[in-house]
Order: sequence, then structure tokens, then C-alpha cells
Amino acid sequence: MPRREALRLLLRSARGLVTGAPVRPPGPRKARPDPAPGAIARADPKLPAKGSLLADAYAGLAVAAPDAGTPFVLGYYPTVTNNPFQSLLYDQALDLGIVPVGLRAEMQLDELELLQAGATQTLLHLHWLHPVLRAATSASLAASERGRFVRRLDRYLASGGRLAWTIHNVLPHEARFRDEEARLCAAIAERAAAIHVLTERTSELVRPYFELPPERVFHVSHPSYAGAYPDTVSRREARQRLRLGRDELVVVALGAIRPYKGLDRLLAAWAAIGAEGRRLVIAGPATDEPGVAALLERARQTPGVIVDPRKVPGIDVQVFLRSADVAVFPYLEGLNSGALALAQTFGLPAIVPTGTGLADALGPGAGRTYDPKTPDGLADALRDARAMATPEARAAASATLEGRDPASVSRAFATELRSRLG
Repeated sequence: MPRREALRLLLRSARGLVTGAPVRPPGPRKARPDPAPGAIARADPKLPAKGSLLADAYAGLAVAAPDAGTPFVLGYYPTVTNNPFQSLLYDQALDLGIVPVGLRAEMQLDELELLQAGATQTLLHLHWLHPVLRAATSASLAASERGRFVRRLDRYLASGGRLAWTIHNVLPHEARFRDEEARLCAAIAERAAAIHVLTERTSELVRPYFELPPERVFHVSHPSYAGAYPDTVSRREARQRLRLGRDELVVVALGAIRPYKGLDRLLAAWAAIGAEGRRLVIAGPATDEPGVAALLERARQTPGVIVDPRKVPGIDVQVFLRSADVAVFPYLEGLNSGALALAQTFGLPAIVPTGTGLADALGPGAGRTYDPKTPDGLADALRDARAMATPEARAAASATLEGRDPASVSRAFATELRSRLG
């Protein structure tokens, strides 16, 4: 069956899933061959079912607000499940006639394109770009993958679809082929009708690598995580769970344990100041990237350090944050940080590096910065951490997120898209 006819059949099938109408392809049904003896037929669990995006889109169109303008389908890629950011960002979208549907795989762009061909307006909303070049093992292969992805975007745009991009990072974390990543970012910036930045200085911070057209850039801050995680555990309970003393100064680094996080520098700074009266808690899923295993072993051997290298269940996030006095972010580079917004949601003052978007997200009195180029910068900040462990600093950290509750941020984001794209 030709590709276009197969896609049209998917479109018809998806409509049937929403309306309840029976759908059957035209012509006689072919008998399926018997499976080999002992064989068990299974769908690949890593791949979405064909037509699932179409079905999600039509279900959303059936309930989207009718008075907000012509509804359109927003397909976001990639989808993430370890961070509620996307669900928070799109929380109010249906109320403004925007139907968010996640693309679990790039191949689902075919279904978004088919919606567009069927007179449903669509928008492809890109987030993190690391999947595009992730499989490349050489610069030439990275260039080839970049070209392939950009050509696929161009085919979608030629069908009448539109493109938006939320810039989360200057370049993907641990990018192996930075020149190709920068060229990919430049190509997307050139094609995007709307570019969402979470930090006002994004254009300045990415300029060494690529340019953003100012007329297409709009700023809506990272939402808080209010309501996204349980928050019922008291400070005393949390400290009991982690075997922490009542009067110890507790510094937490919560998030994925990866090389770019600068945890090796954090451990060196921690060893330099001594652990008396202090505890450092490092928690989050550890990757298999080079150096991570050695880092974990070093953390286990460092006095005063607790390390929990697992994916923290959502219900336990509160334990690590409610037990802490200060959060630390020793990143080597950074544009935005969901982990910082999460710490601020729980009222934690923070230590962050200068010259990054994280420093811009630190409100007055809500922590302190340090110069990562200064040998003792991080150690000095850690020495000063007790001065940040005050009710006033906690209140300032919470105040940083004023007006950034998920519903308000989501509505501001959807309103900006509406005003720019119609």
C-alpha cells in the first residue's frame, strides 16, 4: 500500500476511535499467516502504536474550547516522563483551543503532517534536541543526521505545518559534536515561527553558537512545580528518614547524576571545607556515562556525604527537599534548571554559578552565586551556606516563583502562541 494511502487509512481509523464508528479498510481482508510454532507476537513497546497520535488529537479537538479561535493540534517532541514540565506547560492549553499531543517517536511526525493535510491546523513544538544526534558516532554521521532531520522538518513545513521551539539548553548536555549541534539549533531557529525562552538573556547566552531572530522570540518563565509533587512530610520526618541530625546543616544536590552537573567539583569543595556539623545529600538517577561510577565511589568515601543514585520516586522528592537547608547547583554550564525551580518550589535558597541562566533565576536574598572560574569559589559558597539557612532566605526563595504557578504560566504560554500563530 502506498505510504500516503496508508496514512489516510490511519487518519480514518483515528476518527473512528473518537466517534465510535466502525472502521474497516476497503476490499477483502487478508488472512494473517500463522505464527511459527512457539512464537509469541508482540508489538515493540518502545514504539507508539500507529494512529495513536491521530486518536489523541481527535479526542482533544472534541473537547477543546470552541470560543478561543480555530483549534489547532500542538505536537510536542520529544516527550519526557521523568519531569512534569510538559504537563505543567500545557495545563491550560485546551482552554485556549490548543490540543497538545506528545510525539513519542519522530516517525509520528507523519501523523501530524496527515492532520495538516486533512485541514486541521498543526504546530510542531520542539523541546530538547539531544535525540536528533544521539546515535551519531562521528562528526560526519552527526552532520548526516542533522541534514536528515532538517529535511524532515522542511517536508512538514511544506505541508502547511508550523514550528515552535522552547530552548532549554544552550546546547544539549554532554554534546559530543558541538559544531553540528550548533548548526542544528541554527537551522531550527531559522525555521521556527515562535521561539519560547525561559530566561530573558537566552539570546545573549546562545549567541556564541547561533543567533535567534528577535521578532520571533517570546519569554515565559519556567513554572513552579506547585502541586506536581506531594508535600506532606515535615522537616523532622524527612530528617528521620535520611538519618540526619536535627541541627546539622544539610545541603542537597537533587537530580540526574551526570558529568555536566559538576559533582566532582562539588565533592572537592566539600572535602576542602570539612564535614563537621554539615551533611551533603546527592540523590538522583546515575547514568552509565564515563566517570559516573568513579564519581559515585568517591562520594561514598567522602566524609559527611550521603549518596542515593536511583530515580527518586515522586512521593519521595519531598523527603530530600524538606530535609535540606540549601540546594547547590555546581553545573559547569547551564541556561535553565528545572531542578532549581523545584528547589525554590520547596522554599530552598540555592548556590548557583555566575554567568549562567541559573544566576538570573535567583531572586534577591534567595541564595548566592559563585564564580566557577575561581578555584575556591564553590568552597567559599558552601562555607557561607549556614547564613542562608534562615526563614528569610526560604521566604525569598519562595517569592522568586511568585506569579509562576503552573496555571498562570501555562495560560501565558498558550496566549503568546495564539497571538503569534493565530
